[in-house]
Amino acid sequence: MKKYFMSLLFFAAGLPWLFSQQAGGLPVKTAVLFTNGVGYFSREGRVSGSGSVELRFDVRDINDLLKSMVVRDLDGGRITGVNYSSREPLPRALSGFSLNLAGNPGIPQLIQQARGEKVEISADKKYAGTILGAEERIEREYRNRNEDFSETPQIYINIYGDEGMQSIALKSISGIQFQNPRLREELAAALKLISESRNTEKKSVFISYDGAGERRIQAGYIAETPVWKTSYRLVVDAAQTGGGRSGHLLQGWGIVENTTGEDWKAVRLELISGMPVSFAMDLYQPLFNPRPFVPYTLQKNLNSQTYNQGFTARKAAGVEDRRPYGDMEVAEMKAAEEAAASDSLLWENLSSAPAPNIAQSAPAAAAGDAVGEFFRYTIENPVDLPRGQSAMIPLLNEEIEAERLSIYNETAHSKHPMNGLRLKNTSKLNLMGGPITIYESGVYAGDARMDNLAPGAERLVSYSLDLSTEIMTQSSAAPEEITSIRLQRGLLSLTKTFRKERVYTLISRAAGPRVILVEHPVSAGWELVKTITPEERTAGVYRFRLETNAEKGSQTVLVVSEERAAEQMLALSNMNSDAILIYTNTNQKNISPAVRAALEKLASLKNELAGLTRQRQTAETRAAAIHREQERIRGNMDSLDRTSSLYQRYVNTLNEQENTLTDLSAAADKLRVQEAEKKKAIDDYLAELEVG
Repeated sequence: MKKYFMSLLFFAAGLPWLFSQQAGGLPVKTAVLFTNGVGYFSREGRVSGSGSVELRFDVRDINDLLKSMVVRDLDGGRITGVNYSSREPLPRALSGFSLNLAGNPGIPQLIQQARGEKVEISADKKYAGTILGAEERIEREYRNRNEDFSETPQIYINIYGDEGMQSIALKSISGIQFQNPRLREELAAALKLISESRNTEKKSVFISYDGAGERRIQAGYIAETPVWKTSYRLVVDAAQTGGGRSGHLLQGWGIVENTTGEDWKAVRLELISGMPVSFAMDLYQPLFNPRPFVPYTLQKNLNSQTYNQGFTARKAAGVEDRRPYGDMEVAEMKAAEEAAASDSLLWENLSSAPAPNIAQSAPAAAAGDAVGEFFRYTIENPVDLPRGQSAMIPLLNEEIEAERLSIYNETAHSKHPMNGLRLKNTSKLNLMGGPITIYESGVYAGDARMDNLAPGAERLVSYSLDLSTEIMTQSSAAPEEITSIRLQRGLLSLTKTFRKERVYTLISRAAGPRVILVEHPVSAGWELVKTITPEERTAGVYRFRLETNAEKGSQTVLVVSEERAAEQMLALSNMNSDAILIYTNTNQKNISPAVRAALEKLASLKNELAGLTRQRQTAETRAAAIHREQERIRGNMDSLDRTSSLYQRYVNTLNEQENTLTDLSAAADKLRVQEAEKKKAIDDYLAELEVG
């Protein structure tokens, strides 16, 4: 069978490629790299006449290619299509060819598939004819005269031609050629598909074009690329030791990687500082949407009918014969014919009308160099970068302004500030964020990080610990203070103020004055009071600028005081007189006399109500005690003789208690009425109370 499989190679001999390819392809001419991990690549090359050009891409880039590729013939020709090998499963793709190569078929299986095709077979001579099929025969081989033999199967190809039916042993065949050029092309395409399916990393894309003469072809697309990065070197002017500004040399580098799989030669490189929205979508994988199977509806056949002979009733009645169809039927048929003719005319007009020009329907609004919200670094000289290698490209080399200072933030270091700089971007370039290596007096001084810095903007950076300055901190909080009280329809509205204070004591042991920037955290709801104005504020910190004295060991003190106001609402109806009088004492200095008088009156009314309530409760308590005593007496009387003296004494006691209970009940009822009247008076007073 291996021999049969090797014979399959003869089928592809002498067959043309599917595409006429141009040598040289389209090399990369422009690379635009973004900071979100994508790059735009523009390829350009010269072609002549009609044909196609092949490009090779990593499989992972095909989806981005299908999503973004733009192809143009720049000199009057036209692009006729972009072809690429499908990602359809190989057996499914091969099943669509006239000869199905799925499952590694042998010569006999392929001959069976090609029955009826004309072939030319090279064996001991040339055979020509139409394939009838392939068959297996058992042949005997005799080893000696004693009739010792073995039986082996042999494959024969049967054809029919001018010489009739002929059988050619497969083992004697040196070549088989199909006479049908279409079948040869399909076989070559199937073999090419099998060849490409082995390469799972690279795929071919063919750009087909049509035109006359030599022209330029351009293709642009988006592909995933490593994020390009920036790094800086800042050489600090050692002569600048005070707090003023001075020119410092800033050198910026862009770091790029060539992962395209081919060498860049004289490529125009642009680096874009910006984050366009970009996403990946699987457009390469074929998608098949399953459809429901609906059986074809068959009309039930009619049974044949027989009819008796009839008479012409209309003539018999003196009525003329009508036309085969009625007037309404004729009108409907005529309208249908006119509608069909109108539809045909409309289709002819549509099919002959020129296609709409999409480019003219929405003219471009952006100029060639506009990049919207992005900032572009255009590398002046073309770049050469071999595949798989990286490069550092100089972006900036000029002096910028910077102020030397120390930055203190307690979360960074509780005792010492950080040596730092306030950089001002005096260049014309937008500086993308990245690491900065600081050099001072020709010596490495530390590393810093910087966010994006637009031209004219300023940014703080810190790079080492300032051991010559020490900072001590101390915190304190004052008791809460009522700053205002307002009475409004039964509610007491309080405004309380909370105060806290933090003291920063700076001790400088450096020779000469120093600028210290103290970062104090911003607390939500707290406001600065009796504190120097901060130089600036961010979302998280205040920054206070301090300058230490020139003398060693000098101290500088920063006091940061903050206040927070809070409101509280209390229902006066739920407060007793003692709670109300708390807000009328002399310690509450921020209460107006009117509020104090109103609260004192309310406290007096509450006291009167409390007195009535206590009296009623006393009467009810005494009555309850008498009831318990009566139950005890009645229990004792059940066991006594009614004529005994003790029994009579119990009777007298019960009579006296009943009189007392009557008096207590009347008193309690009167007190309840007085309580209700007093509550109403308080409610009426609160309802009309408006004092601030």
